[in-house]
Amino acid sequence: MFSSRFTASCIVVLLTVLVFACGTALYIPTVNQETSNVSLNDLKDGRAAYINKCGGCHTLIVPEKYTEKDWSLWVDRMESKASITPTEKELIVKYLSKGAKQ
Repeated sequence: MFSSRFTASCIVVLLTVLVFACGTALYIPTVNQETSNVSLNDLKDGRAAYINKCGGCHTLIVPEKYTEKDWSLWVDRMESKASITPTEKELIVKYLSKGAKQ
């Protein structure tokens, strides 16, 4: 009915769409985001902690979805559930706050 080439092309297109649809839209920290209060390493460590601690239980939410205040409240609520250490909490909040909705 369909040629092998057509079927293979359809599969490639479908897989490409799935990869981009399921990929995370989390920002990757850059040196431009460093300030006197937060280093690039803190932002990278915060992103990694967010992915590992929060992404282990549910779909990750892009930082720009909430304000800095909202993120602080969410991380407070999830701290014990996700077994987040005080250091991880600080890094996660720094990362999310840097990309938060204004």
